[in-house]
Amino acid sequence: MNRRMMMTLCKKVYLLIFCLFVLTGCWDRVEVNDLAFVTATGIDKIEENKFRAAVQVPLPGNMGGAGSSGGGGGSGGESPFYVDSGVGRNIRESNDDLQQRMSRKLYFSHRRVIIFGADMAKAGFKKSLEVIIEQPQSRLSAYVLIAKGKAIEVLNATPHFEPFSSETIREMAKSSFGITVKDVLNDVEKPGKDPVIPIVETAKTQNGDGEDKNDEVMVNGAAILKDDKLKFFANDEEALGAFWLLEESPEKNYTFSVGDNKEINVSIDEKNLRHTYSVLGGVPSFSLTLDVEAAVMQNEADIDMDNLDSYELAIDSMEKKIKKEIDALLDHSTSEGIDVYGFGWHLYRHDNRQWEEKWADNWSSTLKKMEIDVQVNATIQETTNPGITIKE
Repeated sequence: MNRRMMMTLCKKVYLLIFCLFVLTGCWDRVEVNDLAFVTATGIDKIEENKFRAAVQVPLPGNMGGAGSSGGGGGSGGESPFYVDSGVGRNIRESNDDLQQRMSRKLYFSHRRVIIFGADMAKAGFKKSLEVIIEQPQSRLSAYVLIAKGKAIEVLNATPHFEPFSSETIREMAKSSFGITVKDVLNDVEKPGKDPVIPIVETAKTQNGDGEDKNDEVMVNGAAILKDDKLKFFANDEEALGAFWLLEESPEKNYTFSVGDNKEINVSIDEKNLRHTYSVLGGVPSFSLTLDVEAAVMQNEADIDMDNLDSYELAIDSMEKKIKKEIDALLDHSTSEGIDVYGFGWHLYRHDNRQWEEKWADNWSSTLKKMEIDVQVNATIQETTNPGITIKE
């Protein structure tokens, strides 16, 4: 064997030895069966410096196959999900306590819902939310909700249309004014803007036989916060005011009374909210104008929408009710120094010099003195029932 062939052989041997080190396979692999896929997290405050972190984990073996019927259970009637919780002095310690009892590693990449219990929300949850999103698999697109009671009770609910409550909550949050982790953190950090977060709670199914059925989940209403702390739950009228004020609100049906307490139900197809402001005596004042386009779904009042007087009566009734709802929310929130709309954020961006000099340090007290005028312009473009002509 000549020298050239020896060199070639040595190179091949060295290459093979090198490959042994770099092509070692998946020694640190993590199998799917080693992971517990978390779909929702619930955080509750038990007492001072004591927190409960609960997770909901699907159980694929109980979710049934092609022959399963409906959600809420597997083919054998067992729950398709598992809820467990850990307790600690902070969220990480609570998760560590939970992990010690689980044979699989908690995996948060599939989490779509984060729920804070009422007591936790009242104490302030910004730090807890920041800790949650520091987990490598966490998503900023996960929906944030506040429970009227304990978050773990919501996770334990057994819905019928979906296999686990986290999926039900996610779908309902999308059809409500869905607020994500990113939205909440942005609102908390914005000068002159406070978060508004959807409320989630359990509710019994109602089939008319008078018996208590399984707990379903319901996303309804609005929680009003100052910075990251819950201040109050909006009542029904105020919650509708939140619907009109929030930019990302979806289409919905809306009912109002006309004449002798007869109702008209309309579908809100479009809405556009704009504002102007002025400053008098060092105090800003805002004018809000809301344009609403709707279509009649049910004309219980039998109003003839082709008759100008009847049409104007219906429009006037609708506009007054919407204005009353917006005023109710703004009156309550501003009286507590809470800026749900973001008046201060607008001033910070468009009149920054005056904001920094006059309002930044005492915005809560300025809100209480600020005049806010609300105008509503409604139109109903089509009807399903020609109705009759009525007089005011």
